[in-house]
Amino acid sequence: MSRETLNRVVRRALVLAATGAVIAVAVVTVQVAAAWRADAAPLDTAPVAMSAINTDMQAEVARTDDLSSQIDDVAGQLSTLQGAVVTANDAVASDADSAATLEAQLAEAKTKLDKLQSQLKGAQARLVALNKAAARQAALNATAKRSTPAVAAAGGDNGN
Repeated sequence: MSRETLNRVVRRALVLAATGAVIAVAVVTVQVAAAWRADAAPLDTAPVAMSAINTDMQAEVARTDDLSSQIDDVAGQLSTLQGAVVTANDAVASDADSAATLEAQLAEAKTKLDKLQSQLKGAQARLVALNKAAARQAALNATAKRSTPAVAAAGGDNGN
């Protein structure tokens, strides 16, 4: 081997050794930092026991079942309410139809009432006229009756 090749091999060996040393120093530094961190932040509370986790999980499962049951109850109530709303809407539609029919009947009855009131006014006017005529006739009859004894005494018999 030549001197140049030997220098290259030595340089490469030194670079590899230095790289290995840096990696070793990094690993040691991380381990020392982890130990310092563990010493600086001791664990004050004990970890939760597995039985406590199981108890909490069972409580949550029971709560979930209860909530599911409540949701099913509410869904049933909503279904009932929807049926009631549909029934109420049908009743409102039926009532609206009935109201329209009654409104038409009322308009027809009002027309008949107006006609009857008009006829009644005419009849009342005729009655007033008849009453006036009857009063005039009664006055004429009364006058004729008063004058009839005088005519009978003066003229005698009326064709008998």
